[in-house]
Amino acid sequence: MNTKWLVAVLSLLSLPFVAAESGIFSNIWYKVLSIGNLSFLGLSDGSIVAAFVRILIWLLLFTVFFAVIIGLGGKEGTAPMSFFNRGQAGLIAAIIATIGAIFLPAQVLLATGVGWATAIALLLIGGPVVGIGVLLMKYPGQGQETKMTVLIKLVLCLLLFWILTAMKFHVTRMM
Repeated sequence: MNTKWLVAVLSLLSLPFVAAESGIFSNIWYKVLSIGNLSFLGLSDGSIVAAFVRILIWLLLFTVFFAVIIGLGGKEGTAPMSFFNRGQAGLIAAIIATIGAIFLPAQVLLATGVGWATAIALLLIGGPVVGIGVLLMKYPGQGQETKMTVLIKLVLCLLLFWILTAMKFHVTRMM
């Protein structure tokens, strides 16, 4: 290996240590996090969430309306929306999506978000609980109990107990 390459590689390897010592990486990390949580906008948390949900609603409405207009259009001229070309369909979908995203009240957006978050949390927390419960009832099958399967069921019961007590702790702390 050429000594110039060795010096170049060693000097490049020392850069992370120098940057870590000076705090450059932590500053970059905080900048990336501020972009990810939208705090760089200088708005309150509720308005940031509402603005982000408005963008998502606009994208959803645009996609659905554009797909419907294009899907109902056709080449033969007998389709209900065959008189629209792709540009016109995009413009109409953008206008409808903009109207829908702007005039939807923030309370409706936040209430819908809370409802969906509750449903997803129920699936993420309740899914493993129900799965472990079904596994406890069905495993290993008819009349095939051994000491190992009893041990596995005991471990599953302890896991289920731990999950439920952790949930109880966090739910009662939130209320």
